[in-house]
This record gives sequence, C-alpha cells and structure tokens, in this order.
Amino acid sequence: MHNIAAILITACIANPGPPIVAPEIAIVIDDIGYDSRRGRAAIELTKPFAYAVLPFAPFAKKLANLAHQQGKDVILHLPMEAEQDNHLLGPGALRVNMSELEVRSIFAKSLAAVPHAIGVNNHMGSRLTTESKSLNWLMQSIHDRRNLFFLDSRTTKGSLALSIARAARIPATSRDVFLDTVQSRDHVEGQLQLLIKLAKKNGHALGIAHPYDVTISALAQWRPKHQGVNVVKLSDYMDRYAHRIDRSTPLRSRQTTSFERCDQGDHSAATEYPHAQRERSDQSRRLH
Repeated sequence: MHNIAAILITACIANPGPPIVAPEIAIVIDDIGYDSRRGRAAIELTKPFAYAVLPFAPFAKKLANLAHQQGKDVILHLPMEAEQDNHLLGPGALRVNMSELEVRSIFAKSLAAVPHAIGVNNHMGSRLTTESKSLNWLMQSIHDRRNLFFLDSRTTKGSLALSIARAARIPATSRDVFLDTVQSRDHVEGQLQLLIKLAKKNGHALGIAHPYDVTISALAQWRPKHQGVNVVKLSDYMDRYAHRIDRSTPLRSRQTTSFERCDQGDHSAATEYPHAQRERSDQSRRLH
C-alpha cells in the first residue's frame, strides 16, 4: 500500500496537470498622431500595448513606424461621423451621406496613411456606427483586405459595428472599459481595477486609453502581474478571443441586411474622445 501511495504521489508531482492560465488584458492607446511628445512617450511604455493612429495626422507615419520598430501593434483609428462636434473629426472621416464608392475610397486612403496597420477601430462615430448601410460598405472593404480585424470602440450604446463586422466574417471584438474619461490619476487607476475585475470574471478584457500625461504615468507604474493578470499584444488577444467566422466565401457586392442592436453591458460611459482633435492645431504648431 505504501508503495502504491508513493507511486501515485510521484505521478501527481511529475504530471501536475495543465498550467493555470492568468486572465489576459489588451490595452489600445487611441488618438496617436497629433502630439509627437506624448505619442512617443506612450509608445515607449514597456508593456505590449497597441496604438491606434489617426490617418493624415502630422506625426501619424512617424509614430506608426516607431511603434512597429519596437514590436508594438498598430491599428488605423478611423474617424467616423458623430452626433455632435463633427468639426473635430479631422481628415479621412467617414460620413453617413457618403456613397459606397466614397466610403471605400476614403477607407483605402486612410489605411494607406497608417503604416503597419493590422486592424481598424473607430474614432468618434456615435452616428455612423448606428447606420447599417455605411457600416456594411466599410466592413465589406475591411473583409476584402483579408488580413484585418475590427475593434468597436463603442462610443455609443446603440453601436451596430460589432454585429455587422461579425456578419461580414471579420475577426471582431469590442472594448470593455475606457480608462481615462476623467483625466485624474485616481480615475485611471480605478478604471484599471475595473478592467482587471472584468478580466478575472470573463478570462479576458480590453481597455482603451489615450496619450494623456496622467494616463501614461499611471500605465508606466502599473504592475498587472502583481494583480494576477497578463497584458498581451492586441494581435494575440484577437487571435484568442475575437469572434471569428469563415470568410473564405466572397460577400455579396451589396449587403443590405439590417441588424439588431447589440445588447452590450456598458462598463464605462460611452464617449467620443475628441480631445486629440480639439488641440491638434496648437500641438502641430508647437511640435513641428
């Protein structure tokens, strides 16, 4: 009996079972391209964050190249029409009154303006992301590229973007938490705790931040592993958690299906985040 017990104990020690996998978090830093100093500071953070770059911003290509050189993921931060403050969208914006040809052309030019982009998320967009026609044209364009994913920033609770991306057979997901709707250290740290809580509950969570000084400082000092979670690259996060549908079959040239609005629990207030646009003129003059 003693020999059998010893054998069993030895077997358990030798084969402890599958490793316990820590919950995983991805963080995207939006609005990269108008502020060279803050953009560089955000990119030089040591964690594997992703960077959403605004097309045609004065430092877009420079900062996208820097992120890529440092092994960071880059995505296109595509401006989309909002319910208000559309003068803050900047160039390369999609609007609901555009034709299919205009949507496809602007998307192609915006994507080409952001080197190394592996995906797309929306900048603003509280109106356009509720319009199925415009979204269908956009998602068909993304689908045609074959190697892009879509991240719904969820700037409105009524967003249809995730549903339509999935229907277009694009790898897609949506953000869980905005980290810096309020630019204070306490708020950012509180939102990071919320992100961790959601990751531990669901196994994973995705946050969106912006290159504010307070956010960069908080992320630089953040120690996620001490709290039992791992920060992973956005590309790895999408590989593991994005909703995927076989997209080997071409889509119809004109998809007019309407989609029900997603019932998405909102863990942080939806927001347009136009801050980078509001200050872009002053920043460009200062930093050239």
